[in-house]
Amino acid sequence: MMERIWDDILECFGQEVTLSEGEEAVTLHALIQPILERERLQEAPSPLGLERRERLRYMGPAESPLSPDTLVKWKGRDYQVRSACLAGEGVCPHWWAVLYPREEAAL
Repeated sequence: MMERIWDDILECFGQEVTLSEGEEAVTLHALIQPILERERLQEAPSPLGLERRERLRYMGPAESPLSPDTLVKWKGRDYQVRSACLAGEGVCPHWWAVLYPREEAAL
């Protein structure tokens, strides 16, 4: 029952993301939110200008696992998975992850 409700929430309020790992890619709906902290800015000065330090919270369907090798494309930008875990097992399973902007040097 809760799994069906979670699927409905993702379909209604989730945003379209594409998960890719190697040659495989899947498009699905997930909840993406910025992780905001009072003491930490999303951008910080560096010797080369402003450096992005944004972090995003990802909550998506249990059927699409995430790993540190997963690339998440959302709103035209690429994000790398820093940590991910399957949460809510037995009640409302879903993937919970922290995303960081993909380093352009890694391209």
